[in-house]
Amino acid sequence: MSYQMSVTFMGDYVEAHSTGDKSYQTALTLWREITRVCEEYDCFKVLGVGESTKPMPTMDAMNHTKLFQDFSITRKYQIAWVELNSEAVGSIKFVETVLLNRGLLTGKLFLDVAEAKRWLLAQ
Repeated sequence: MSYQMSVTFMGDYVEAHSTGDKSYQTALTLWREITRVCEEYDCFKVLGVGESTKPMPTMDAMNHTKLFQDFSITRKYQIAWVELNSEAVGSIKFVETVLLNRGLLTGKLFLDVAEAKRWLLAQ
């Protein structure tokens, strides 16, 4: 399956959607666009909604530390991420754990879009 993404400023947060095969390369493309939109609108609340076709490879997940550092994604970003494919939640949870352990993330993984949005907007 191919990969598709969109990133849209919603007024009080940035919403990112990604669908398909996930890898470090697709993550680079997605986060490059997320950070561009966040900077453009001076809005650092991000609601991400992903639907992976399969779990992200472990090394690709580990490399999110470098990705966040390269794009200057600091704790000023508040990120609520939803993974809709239950089989891929484990790899996204691993990304979350790695970023939290390195102090690079103010965020949380969710299984429900409405719950994620409530949390994000309450921050």
